[in-house]
Amino acid sequence: METNPEMITIPVKLDEKTFRHFAYFDMFILRKKWIRPVVFFLIMTAFAFAALLIRKEQSGMIAAVLLVIGIGLPLVYAGSFLSQVNMQAVSRKLKPARYVYTVTLGGEGVTAKDNGKNEETPVIPWEKVQRAFRRKGCIYLYVTAAKAFLLPAGQADAPDHEVWDFIQDHLGADKCKG
Repeated sequence: METNPEMITIPVKLDEKTFRHFAYFDMFILRKKWIRPVVFFLIMTAFAFAALLIRKEQSGMIAAVLLVIGIGLPLVYAGSFLSQVNMQAVSRKLKPARYVYTVTLGGEGVTAKDNGKNEETPVIPWEKVQRAFRRKGCIYLYVTAAKAFLLPAGQADAPDHEVWDFIQDHLGADKCKG
């Protein structure tokens, strides 16, 4: 029997794993920040190959330096990102998992209450909500292009499929992916 709730409350309990998955999704899948390092690697590899084709005395050395730079800088970029995500997870004290905010989905829009500050955000109308993504174990609800609420599975006062259906009904299927 399907119910059609008028309001869904989700006391969000976040852990490091969920936070990391979101950070990877946001950075590499949504914002596609992997493209520039890959293009840089390809350009440096092409220059290294061109240096080898010249067959001059120092060509091998130049090719090696170009390859080291072409591989090294993207690795440093990825390592720096991973380190920042880990530091953010530690600074937010997500180990062990803790309640960070409570999101309420209603007919008028979305509200959130920060559990640490006991402050409630004003209602964000559905028309202003950017988009939603349903990923394995979590829904990412972007209220702005830069701010998302993570809604982990099994934490709402309604079944997960009803939460997703509620978001789709109010946000529109074109803004929902997943």
